[in-house]
Amino acid sequence: MQDNERLSQFKSIGEIHSLLFDIMDDGVIIINHEGLIIECNPAFHQRLGYHKQEIIGKKVAELDTPEFAPKVSQRINDIISKGRAVFETAHYRKDGSIMPVEISARIVYVDGEQRLISIVRDISERKHLDIALQDKERKYNALVETPADGFWVVDLQGSFIEVNDAYLKRSGYSREEFLNMRVSDIEAAETSDETREHIAKIMREGHARFETWHRTKSGELWPVEIVTTFYPFNGGTFMVFAIDISERNRAQQEIAVQQKELSKLSQALQQAGEGIMITSPDATIEYINQSFTDITGYSAQDLIGKNTSILKSEAQDPSVYRELWQTISRGKIWEGGLIDRRKDGSFFPILLSIAPIIDEDGKIIHFVSIMKDVTELKKLEQQLLQAQKMESMGTLVGGIAHDFNNMLAALQGNVFLATRNLGDQQVVGKRLQIIHQLVSDASGVVKQLLTFAKKDIVEIEAVELNTLIKDAFKLARSTIPENIDRSLHLSNEILPVNADKTQLQQVMINLSNNARDALEKTKQPKIEWSLHKYQATPEFKKSHPEAVEEHFARVTIRDNGCGIKQIHLEAIFDPFFTTKEPGKGTGLGLAMVFGSIERHGGVLDVESDIGKGTAFHIYLPLIQAAVVNDPIPPSFSIQGNAETILLVDDEDNLRDTTSEVLQGLGYQVIEACDGDQALRLYLEHHEQIELILSDIVMPGMGGVELAREIRKLNDNIPIILATGYDRALVTSGNADISNCHVLSKPYSFEAASQVISRMLSKQ
Repeated sequence: MQDNERLSQFKSIGEIHSLLFDIMDDGVIIINHEGLIIECNPAFHQRLGYHKQEIIGKKVAELDTPEFAPKVSQRINDIISKGRAVFETAHYRKDGSIMPVEISARIVYVDGEQRLISIVRDISERKHLDIALQDKERKYNALVETPADGFWVVDLQGSFIEVNDAYLKRSGYSREEFLNMRVSDIEAAETSDETREHIAKIMREGHARFETWHRTKSGELWPVEIVTTFYPFNGGTFMVFAIDISERNRAQQEIAVQQKELSKLSQALQQAGEGIMITSPDATIEYINQSFTDITGYSAQDLIGKNTSILKSEAQDPSVYRELWQTISRGKIWEGGLIDRRKDGSFFPILLSIAPIIDEDGKIIHFVSIMKDVTELKKLEQQLLQAQKMESMGTLVGGIAHDFNNMLAALQGNVFLATRNLGDQQVVGKRLQIIHQLVSDASGVVKQLLTFAKKDIVEIEAVELNTLIKDAFKLARSTIPENIDRSLHLSNEILPVNADKTQLQQVMINLSNNARDALEKTKQPKIEWSLHKYQATPEFKKSHPEAVEEHFARVTIRDNGCGIKQIHLEAIFDPFFTTKEPGKGTGLGLAMVFGSIERHGGVLDVESDIGKGTAFHIYLPLIQAAVVNDPIPPSFSIQGNAETILLVDDEDNLRDTTSEVLQGLGYQVIEACDGDQALRLYLEHHEQIELILSDIVMPGMGGVELAREIRKLNDNIPIILATGYDRALVTSGNADISNCHVLSKPYSFEAASQVISRMLSKQ
């Protein structure tokens, strides 16, 4: 309204020009030949977000973006030389955004001075349209020239209008040939009428997706998937993608075969007799089969998504789990035995194999575990071990009987000499000392025999190998005829290993017995035991990659017998393999030896020459651990202080002797011949009795039952139980008897006096 009023009231052409300058939609600037802005209209400074006074005095180059600013001087010179110019550039708005502009500039003279007047048109929208158009064109070209899929455009009559290179390459036609063809010329699955009907249906529905077959120029048929859209514009056209699905069909066939195989594999896994578990690299359980559930009691719902630590048991050494994890994390297979825990909390032994699943990049993506419950196998193994032990026991008993006969003969001789010289105190004392030593030796043999005969689970502990080998040699020596030269060579160094004493002793005796049997026809038979420290060599590690330690104790049992044939060397550790005559061997001995050494983390080697002899080498890894030695029996007795002891034993002679000794040590003694009498006497004299010394195995109430009954009456009185049997067998399950000590018969009275004194002093 105001502009219209101004137009109707102008006084001169100059006023009209001034008005047009102010109301123009395009920006207008006037600059000098140095590019300095000396005038601008509102449209210019407002579009850039400036006030007019902020624009006047600026150089055009200050408004241009870095892409165009360096060109300002050259463009001014071009305009001056040519009189006018039209070009595009870009200005910065005050807020930092960019405004693309088209500049139409020419030379003008104002008051005789040369000036450049420029109309500045904002072309932001045009630029956006250009970009959108270019993007659409680029997308269309990309669709048409997709390298993998065919593309063509067809009209309502089925004639081809456009085609891309991908379809031409697959079909074998040139572009000129193809654009003179119709759909019916390449369609191999439909007749011409069916194709026309298909086209009509697509026109009605607007689009379609289906599979068919096309024919190449050479006549080859190939499967395609058609994806088409109908565009009704410009007479109507169909844009069609023709996707070669030959590979997809082949892949589907392969997938079908693979799915069949996977189904077979899945059924095999689910129905396998061993427990199978699959975990992620961080030990999260992803799959278990039915056998795993049957073995452990855990269902898939219990375990899927949980960490495998849920299966760990306190009965297993944690170092085994660490070694397992380190092995599989390096991409190696771990195999071994573990003690696992069922859902009900019970422990059970398993054989476990864990293998990493590695992808094509060498990355571990899963672990697969195969578990076998070996509870029954362990029972059978224990039975076989015990059977083998009993076989060795039979041999030992014969040798020990011989040794005992010698000891008894020596005892009789010394008793006879002592009786003959009762008047000579020095001679009697000497004979009594010899008798005492013979009794101690006999006691030691009995203890070794009881230890060897124990039917126990493996009890691994730190032991000093020199001592163990020395004791085993004493036992084995009784099984070796005296015509065989026997020798033992121990190490000068302390050699601590983790071992089960009983099992290792049995290993040595089995090997010694084999050596003895191999010497049957040797003229000067020899068996040599030796123990040395061994440093693993590269050759040793190559032959035994499972032996990762550097330092070992090597035990060698060598004979100079008949030797082992080369063809038998590889089979001698197989169960039930034997070269002995029927009835002379079970074939279990060396298999048991091999299994025992393997359980100790050791290595068993054999070398043999026919006619020269055989040597078995046992390598046990050394440890850095303190070895607890058996206590040295005390050699002095401690006197009592008139305390009253209840003595219980069904053997009259032993009870009388023990009573006299205790009285001689200063104690008062109440005697009982069995547990029932002892309990009655305790009820009568409980205020006097300060300690109970009882045999364990007696008719009627035994020592353990007596101790339990006494505990009901007095929860603190010291109790000493004595037995001539293996203490573990007769006291098993009775570790809950408090303030109780067990002595093995025959015990030294010096040791007994110290135990009595120690227990009384606690009262």
